Amino acid sequence: MKRRIFIAGATGAVGTPLSKLLVADGWQVTGTTRKPERADALRAIGAEPVIVDVFDAEKLLAAVLAAQPDVVVHQLTDLPDVIDPNQRAA
Repeated sequence: MKRRIFIAGATGAVGTPLSKLLVADGWQVTGTTRKPERADALRAIGAEPVIVDVFDAEKLLAAVLAAQPDVVVHQLTDLPDVIDPNQRAA
């Protein structure tokens, strides 16, 4: 029996390595991304991508229900492309 996990933020800074580790461990990973161009990266590691904005509660709920996960993990990040240490407080 395959263990199913739903990772919100599967293409993020933490979600990507986590997804890879879980797929390697035999989990059936369903992972979210907001950006369609990142879906192929999830497929390449053996995960099932779901393109959804997590702030769209109705679509997110539908995605989770469709995946039928045993576990749901929150790894959402929205880090800027460049981090300016002088702007950390902002």
